[in-house]
Amino acid sequence: MASRSGVIPLRKSIALVSLLAVLVPACSSSPGLIATIGTTEITTADIAELYETEAMPVDQTLRAAIFALAARAIIIEAAQTDLGVTLDGVKVDGLIETMETERDAAGLTTADYLGVDDAGEGLLLFNAQVAVLRDQVIRALATEPAYLDALFADPAAITEVCAKHILLGTQLEAEDVIVELLGGADFATLADTVSLDSGSGGDLGCRQAAVYVDEFSAAALEAPLNEAFGPVQSEFGWHVIVVSERTVPTRDEVIADPVSYIASSTLDGLWEEWVTAELATAEVTVEPEYGTWSDQGIIPPTEPTE
Repeated sequence: MASRSGVIPLRKSIALVSLLAVLVPACSSSPGLIATIGTTEITTADIAELYETEAMPVDQTLRAAIFALAARAIIIEAAQTDLGVTLDGVKVDGLIETMETERDAAGLTTADYLGVDDAGEGLLLFNAQVAVLRDQVIRALATEPAYLDALFADPAAITEVCAKHILLGTQLEAEDVIVELLGGADFATLADTVSLDSGSGGDLGCRQAAVYVDEFSAAALEAPLNEAFGPVQSEFGWHVIVVSERTVPTRDEVIADPVSYIASSTLDGLWEEWVTAELATAEVTVEPEYGTWSDQGIIPPTEPTE
């Protein structure tokens, strides 16, 4: 099950209907009210659009679906109200088309493609809407002046480093490797031979320094270019690092395309923090037979006592 902050907690299989379960018809001509968020209503018809099944028990699966639909309504409204962001329907349609093409090319059902039992076409729409809105919200949050000020005040967050490393178990081993490199040894060959992280000849590619543990990040910002640097100790061991390039984008470049210049983990944190705050302040009314709203999920109704 995906995290609440991802707003897609629809991964649990739908249980077969038992004779004792309370059922929600998935094909109803008069949809019943399930929850209300402002002027937005969630009905049994909305649930029916997500799943291809005749009926669903009122259980945790259904409550997760109710929560997800409520969360989607909340963040769509909040994006418009707080950030001036309107869900881009053209991008949603494009993403749905891409998913449908991938699904059909693989010869899969929608349920198999999404990995969700009984998933219907509505779940493609749901996932596309959340994915597109997530991108729009992240771009809006990441380009706010105060956020940009903080970002550029943190070199690790904004500096992209192209680096490679050799990881050793002891400081002495790392010092020996530096001696070999200074003597002309091939970095990739040494990495493949002695490194505890020998993949790709020790090449880590180019990414923001902030994605690394603090010790490595600081070293990657400090090391002279194209020289063996270290040994640097981290929780993983002792690193010998070579940084080939460091680049810092301009403020205008980040504003134009924040996703290209800010670490994905940082952007994930922006999204999760924003969603969490919006869910925490939302006012949602859930019909009593389905449970009670909380920003952690729908709380099951209390069993009546005799």
